[in-house]
Amino acid sequence: MKPHVCMIPLLALSVLSGCFMSAEPRIKTGVMLAPGPVAFCTPDEPPCRIGYPSGDGYVIASEQADEEDVRLRFEALTEAAGVPVYLGEAELSDGDDPAWSYIVARPTKASVDGTPRFEIAMPSCSDLDKTRDDKFGIVRPDAYSCTVTDLAGLRELLITDYAEELADPAWWSDGN
Repeated sequence: MKPHVCMIPLLALSVLSGCFMSAEPRIKTGVMLAPGPVAFCTPDEPPCRIGYPSGDGYVIASEQADEEDVRLRFEALTEAAGVPVYLGEAELSDGDDPAWSYIVARPTKASVDGTPRFEIAMPSCSDLDKTRDDKFGIVRPDAYSCTVTDLAGLRELLITDYAEELADPAWWSDGN
């Protein structure tokens, strides 16, 4: 995988600039979002994809025989407008060169065929003031992505800089 290309596994591995990436997993122990499978949904790429419990995370089976399954792990991030928000780490693999991309997720009151539904979004680092990169442990290897070197820094960034967005239902439903 080229380090300057960001992919959203739940969006059919679409190319997107400005995503937070890491060359190594940073979430040490994942939490389960609900008992059993979970539906991960985005507003701009229906249908929802079902993640099945696997270890301390979820696996979303690839729709293409030549693609890898997507593995996700989550940890609690914050609460916004009375709803828990989770930080997620999606493992993207292209043969021997894995990378991890960061997403946020929150539960909805809806379900997909009886499976708990979670909205997901991918915060963009493209709006982040570059003078603050060091504060949050962000390194910019190119114009398309931000490398996360410190998970605590990313957490702080998301909690402070994205507080309004995380609490705004429109941000989650507009395909941010």
